[in-house]
Amino acid sequence: MARTIATNTTVDLDELLEFIRPRHQMVLLTRRSDGSPQASPVTGGVDDSGRIVISTYPERAKTMNARRRPEVGPGPVR
Repeated sequence: MARTIATNTTVDLDELLEFIRPRHQMVLLTRRSDGSPQASPVTGGVDDSGRIVISTYPERAKTMNARRRPEVGPGPVR
């Protein structure tokens, strides 16, 4: 399993996906319409195409935020 502590080490995409694969609890960061950040706890993973995916409902604020501004960021949680 990947390391269990957070670091500020720069990693490439493959290393990021390796870190995320065994972790399913994440915090999704989106921006509200006024530009302020919104952090949402989510369940997620990596699909067969190497995309980071999350589970949520279409009517949630995080979904609307992500559709409006698709620059989102997942962060694994221990």
